[in-house]
Amino acid sequence: MLLASGRNLDVIAQAQRLPGPRVEADPDRTAHAGLIAELADRVTEDRHPLEGVYELTAVALRDLAVEPDPRRATAWYLMAALELLGYGPQLQACATCDRQLPAAPAAFSAAAGGLLCDTCADPAWSRLSVAAIKVLRVMQAGDGRLYGRLKLEGDLLNEVEETLRHTLEHHLDRRLNSLRFLRQLRT
Repeated sequence: MLLASGRNLDVIAQAQRLPGPRVEADPDRTAHAGLIAELADRVTEDRHPLEGVYELTAVALRDLAVEPDPRRATAWYLMAALELLGYGPQLQACATCDRQLPAAPAAFSAAAGGLLCDTCADPAWSRLSVAAIKVLRVMQAGDGRLYGRLKLEGDLLNEVEETLRHTLEHHLDRRLNSLRFLRQLRT
């Protein structure tokens, strides 16, 4: 896209569509594409580019177009965006005391920065399942091939999405309208 500076807004002087898959025009996929675009917009400031956001967003939209389950593609993008922004959660050790975590359900705190051991977590807090922790670790490691082979049932994907949502909204200090719309769309 070629932009020309206007008085108040930039004007699109020329646009060219790049070859590649298109996002299907159904409400669910369109809502997921909206989430990707909203997050890219929220993390960038006007006239202050953030290295890697465009590339990550372009890859996420391509993945959304080819992935059979749009939720999987969007969850991958959310984790990649957190990592790019430096907000990736601590998933290997306790985010508070740095003690190694056993292979067991663990509490998650976006404010603390990740998973918490039983000593540091409030006993009343809910725990992430071992399966959700493993999926988040695969995503954080950037192992797309393994992630693509994982079977993510609805409840497991809900757990992963909620963890990523809490982390994003904590660090961005605002709610993402697209996430709220996607929750409404599912119910």
